[in-house]
Amino acid sequence: MNSFFTKIFYCILFICLGLKVTAQTKFTATATPTSAGKDEYITLSLTVTNGTNVQKITPPPLNEFNVVSGPSTTTEQNTINGETSQYISLSYVLLAKKMGTIKISPATALIDGRTFKSNAINIVVSKNKSAGSSQKNSGAASMQSMLSGYDPFNEPQAQTTFSDYILRKGENIQKKVNDNMQLRLQTNKSSCYVGEALLATYKLYTRLKSESNLSKNPSFNGFSVIEMLQPNDASGFTTEKLNGKSYNVYCIRKAQLYPLQPGPIEVESATLDNKISFIKYSGINGNNYNIDPNSLVTETVALSTKPTIINVKPLPEDGKPNGFKGAVGHFIIEDVLQKDSFTTDETVKLFVTVTGEGNMHLLTLPDIKWPSNFEIFDAKVSDNTDNKTVPVSGSKTFEVPFAVAKEGAYNIPTISFSYFDPIIKSYKKSSTKSISFTIVKGKANAAINNSKNKKPGERLSFFEIAVDHTVLILLFAIGLIIAGLIFWMTKDKKIIAEKVIQNNIKNDKEKIPNYHAQRNPLTKTEDCLFRNECISFYKIINDEMKTFLARRFNISLEDLNNKRLAIVMDKEGVGNSIILQTQELIKEIEWQLYTPFERNVELNDMYKKAQNIIQLLVK
Repeated sequence: MNSFFTKIFYCILFICLGLKVTAQTKFTATATPTSAGKDEYITLSLTVTNGTNVQKITPPPLNEFNVVSGPSTTTEQNTINGETSQYISLSYVLLAKKMGTIKISPATALIDGRTFKSNAINIVVSKNKSAGSSQKNSGAASMQSMLSGYDPFNEPQAQTTFSDYILRKGENIQKKVNDNMQLRLQTNKSSCYVGEALLATYKLYTRLKSESNLSKNPSFNGFSVIEMLQPNDASGFTTEKLNGKSYNVYCIRKAQLYPLQPGPIEVESATLDNKISFIKYSGINGNNYNIDPNSLVTETVALSTKPTIINVKPLPEDGKPNGFKGAVGHFIIEDVLQKDSFTTDETVKLFVTVTGEGNMHLLTLPDIKWPSNFEIFDAKVSDNTDNKTVPVSGSKTFEVPFAVAKEGAYNIPTISFSYFDPIIKSYKKSSTKSISFTIVKGKANAAINNSKNKKPGERLSFFEIAVDHTVLILLFAIGLIIAGLIFWMTKDKKIIAEKVIQNNIKNDKEKIPNYHAQRNPLTKTEDCLFRNECISFYKIINDEMKTFLARRFNISLEDLNNKRLAIVMDKEGVGNSIILQTQELIKEIEWQLYTPFERNVELNDMYKKAQNIIQLLVK
């Protein structure tokens, strides 16, 4: 009977958990617009909201479209009421190959080990432009000049204004493009400290009608990156003068970069493919500037920026405070206790908030000197930051639950937070005030004491009897649990056998000293690397790298994420620079895994980065 109820209990529990995940996690596909002209761009977005561990997004077949650009990836993490959720969106800019109704099949996403399907979308493509369509093409990677579709020769007096479009006899197209289009990388500084914000902006300066696609997107190796221009931002254009000539200026990419190590670091070049239309001078007839359609010349020209070297200075060793964890900027720390009096039965939360500006996304919980008899639980982190400011500004709150089993008066000492201020080039410290509070006996403790103080012959209540027989009740409950588990496990002998094999393997590994140092954790990745075609390289290196980190730091794969990893690595005394390099590698692998059409990183380089980090962690 008990086994029956145990089985029912687990079934209900699993169903409730499944319903919770299904209700919270959503995977949707949207297209803008859904009714388009044959030459209009369509933006397809595949979005996961409230996912706790998004492992892979597989786009639908797009054979009936030309993929103009994409996928562009937007990621975000939110913590609300202690629950952390992940937002990921892949965006594509498409151009239909034919007219009529085109169906985009559902995409699939692997989230928390479960497969989700998005909705299907119907796109209606007609000969004419859709009503109300915008003249601006959204997105930073694909744009058209404001002159697109405008006939510069409609008015004779505008001849000199649009002479750049006229291709005269003997003129070189590449030189004409270089004279009228430039792709530039601009940084707000050429030298900075480790962890100090650097702004990198890629701009297209153009006087020509063009359709442009970002074919080489910088990966910013050596930096922690915060994007300031999202894929679907309608950035528009501004006008600027360059060498005495006016240009329309489009922002291609804009990002905050936070260097992770000292030394010269290269901000990589970007490449923009431009489809440009010219008019042969011989095809212009008479003063009315009637144009022979056969005189139109279309060329595709690639423009690239020059890479920029940033001199990254190490943080000074002189005056570096004990407990410094790499915070760079200007910050203030505050703490507050949930309440100043509570019982031994309760779990209370200490809120530690860091406010200011700097490398906010890299901040970790400051060291807290807890009294010896406190039981401390894992902290939860919530961000309230503005990524549009340079550097990032706002606040970051660490919610630390704890409990105390013994009543009395207690004190949480002052918490100090050290940071390096790059403006004054020195270390500073912000501190909280100490917090005093009182703990009183809870109901459970009071019931035990009352039962011991009863007079002879006085009857005990049911609750008091239960407290006095706590050990017997616990033993009885443990017996029921063991019986239920035995019954449950004998239902499938195969599962038991597999678990025994896995335990034997684990025990064998533990008997080998420095197991991770003696064996290559990336064996499958290495095999894949030396094959002619390895389509699943990023999936394999993602699985093997995470498996190594999970074993190395005793974290389950389900709980492995960058925030959890940073906390555990910090507790084991791993250096802050190694922690940041590990986080950046995981981000980079996931970026390549989630964007199957974009491969800016050589596979061999990715493998070497992973091996370098492994060597640092197994020493």
